[in-house]
Amino acid sequence: MAAKSKSSYLAGFLVLPAAAVVVLAMIVPLGYAVVMSLFDFAPGKETAGVFVGLHYYAAFFQDHVALKSLLVTLIFTAAALGLELAIGIGMAVVLAGLPDRLSRILRAVYSMPLLVSPIIVGLIWRYLYDPTFGLVYQWLKAFGLEHFGGLSKPGTALFCVIVADVWQTTPFILLVVTSGLTTVPHEVYEAARIDGAGFWRTLFRITLPMIGKVILLVTLIRGTDAFRVFDIIYALTGGGPANSTLSLSIYAFKQGFEQYRMGYAMAISLITMLVLILLFAPLVKRSSYMEQS
Repeated sequence: MAAKSKSSYLAGFLVLPAAAVVVLAMIVPLGYAVVMSLFDFAPGKETAGVFVGLHYYAAFFQDHVALKSLLVTLIFTAAALGLELAIGIGMAVVLAGLPDRLSRILRAVYSMPLLVSPIIVGLIWRYLYDPTFGLVYQWLKAFGLEHFGGLSKPGTALFCVIVADVWQTTPFILLVVTSGLTTVPHEVYEAARIDGAGFWRTLFRITLPMIGKVILLVTLIRGTDAFRVFDIIYALTGGGPANSTLSLSIYAFKQGFEQYRMGYAMAISLITMLVLILLFAPLVKRSSYMEQS
């Protein structure tokens, strides 16, 4: 009994540094953000802040720009995540069917955008979308679509941002799903081939169900990252035109460092976190259930 007690104390002692890091790096900043969201203050003038309670939280739901930024963020997340999953999984399955050497070479080539900073990706695509010299418009002119709005029109700007994001982050899906495909036994495919199962039936009846945990994990990681999007949109459009690409993160940044309303920026950030939890908590629960089963 004494040995068991000593083991418990030792385990607690070993976990203590990690727990301290979690408290200092996550719990304390989160608590600070909650407290400061209850005050009206400017950057660098925290001591002169005026207590406003839950005013900023109520103001968020009366702020048309804030609500539009929430809608833009939801649309961006759904569209980018859906396209990235479809393209990434499709590419992983196709490459898995190619000769091993060719598959590795193509996978390395397709993964290159993942190595580039989102800010740089934004600048690259900004030049690609340039109406005068951009390569995208050179292609569009060949099909008589030179009047495409691109980044300058509210109706097309968000689509252009989504395309740039899909270009950069699809390789992440590709790499993770490829790793998941290596866990599927070849005997299962051999049995399916003997039974006369075609490509699509094998894909939906065998491949996707057997890598379901991997797909769920990559959906969680990429989905939460997409909902917090900032850098690529900031580099491409800065949230414009007419707030058509304004995400919650960019709106919080603008409120805090351009309008000097840090309390409101904190409130927007916390609302972003709460919406994020509501959206992806079911997937986290599902992930836990799959781990236990």
